[in-house]
Amino acid sequence: FPLTRLELMTSLLFSTLLDIPTLGLFLVLGGAIAGWALSVPLALFTLLTMLIFYALVVGSSQLVLALLSRTLQSRRFRDLSVLLIILFTSSCYIFSQLVARGLSSSNFIGGLKSGVFSHYLQWLPPGIAARAVQQASIGNWGVSFAWLAALLIVTGAVFYLWQLVVERGLTSTESGSTVKVRQRRGQAVAEVASEQGVSTGLWDRIIPAQIRAIALKDLKYYRRDPQLLGLLSQSLITIVFLLVITIVNSGGMRNVSRLGPWLVMLAPFYIFLSLYSLSYNVLGFERQSLTALFLFPVDPKRILWGKNLIVLLLGTGEIALAILAAAFVSHGWNFVLPAFAVGLAGIGIILGIGNATSVFFPMRMRQMGRGFRMGSADASTQNGCLRAVMSLATLAVMLIVLVPVALALTLPVIYSAMWVWVITVPLSVVYGAAIYFGVTALVAPRMIERIPEILAATTRE
Repeated sequence: FPLTRLELMTSLLFSTLLDIPTLGLFLVLGGAIAGWALSVPLALFTLLTMLIFYALVVGSSQLVLALLSRTLQSRRFRDLSVLLIILFTSSCYIFSQLVARGLSSSNFIGGLKSGVFSHYLQWLPPGIAARAVQQASIGNWGVSFAWLAALLIVTGAVFYLWQLVVERGLTSTESGSTVKVRQRRGQAVAEVASEQGVSTGLWDRIIPAQIRAIALKDLKYYRRDPQLLGLLSQSLITIVFLLVITIVNSGGMRNVSRLGPWLVMLAPFYIFLSLYSLSYNVLGFERQSLTALFLFPVDPKRILWGKNLIVLLLGTGEIALAILAAAFVSHGWNFVLPAFAVGLAGIGIILGIGNATSVFFPMRMRQMGRGFRMGSADASTQNGCLRAVMSLATLAVMLIVLVPVALALTLPVIYSAMWVWVITVPLSVVYGAAIYFGVTALVAPRMIERIPEILAATTRE
C-alpha cells in the first residue's frame, strides 16, 4: 500500500495496543501517573511524559526485533531459547527463596529509602523521563521541559531507525536472502563405505553397528529437536539446581559438610529422578519416524539397547559429576566408589522398567508448536490425565524396585559395618544388570507383536 513513513510508523505503534503485554505496561505507567498526580498541571505533565515514554519503549522493542528478526527465526536461537526457558523455570525456586529472605529482613525497606543510585542513570531514556517528572514536581518547569524535549528527540531517533529497518526489510528481494546450500561431496559416500568395511572387529562384537547407528540417530534427535533438547538439558540443569537447593535449605556449606557420607550416597538418587523423563517413553520420542524404524530388519532388543545407550552414557556422566561434587563438599571420598557402583545399578533398573513401559504403555509425544499451541491445555486434551497417572505409576514402580539397591548402600553405614559393601555393592550391580537384561529380553519379543498398538499410540495425529 502507498503509505508514508509517518502513516506506517503510526499504524505500527497503534497496533501494539492490541498486544496483551501492553496491558501490564499500561498498569505500570498508570501507577506512575497516579503517584505523581499531586496537582493538575503535574498530573498532565506526567501523563504527557508517560505517553512519550510509552512510544519510546514500543519503538525500542520493535527496533530490536526488526534488527534480530533473522536471528530470532534461526535454529540456533531456538536451541538457545530452550536453554534459557529451562534455566528460568529451574531457578524460580532459588530466586523465590532469595526474595523471601530479602523481604523478611528489617533493613530491606530502609535500604531502598536511603539508597544512593548512580547519577549516570539520568542520561538513559528511563532516567530522562524520571528526571523530567522530578524537576516538574519541585517547580523547575523550564528544566523539566528541557528534559522532556530530550526524551522526545531520543524517541524520534528511535522511530527513525525503526522505519529504516522496516523499509529495508519490506523492499529487500528474495534473491538477497542469505540461504546457504550445502552440497554433498561424492567423497563422503566413499568414506562411509570404507568405514563400514573397516569397522568389523572387536568393536562390532562389543557394540554392533545397528546399536551404534540407532544411538547416533537418537543423539542427533536430542540435538536437533527442541523438545528432546529441552528434556536433555533439563536433566543436566536439574541436578545443579537440586544440589544448590539442598545447600540453601541446609543453611550453607558448613551445614552440608556435616551430612558427611549421606550427601555422597544421596547424589545418585538425584540422577535417577532426572533420567526418568528420558527412559519411560523411548519409543514415543520417535514420533512419525517410528514407522520407518520398524521397517528395518533389526532385532527388537538391539533397538532398545541402541536407545538406552545414550541415556546410559548420559547417566554415567551425571552420576560421576554429582558424586564427585558431593564428595568435594562433604569430604566423603571413601564413599565415592560404592555410590558410583550403586548408581550404575540404579540406571540399569530405570532403563529396564522404562523399556517395559515404552512397549506396553507407549505415549505420543506431541510436536511442539508456536504461540498458544505450546500451552499445556492442548496437551491435556490429547492425553488427558492418563499420561500423568501412568507416569506416577511408573515412577512408583521404579522407586520400589530401587529399594534393595538403596538398602545395600545405606544399611552398612547405619550399622557401621562398611566391610559388608564387599558383598552388597557387587550384588547391587548384578541385581541392576539382571533387572535390565531380564526385562528387556521379556519385552523385546512382545514389541514385534504390539507394533500396530505402538504405532497407533505414538504416531497418530
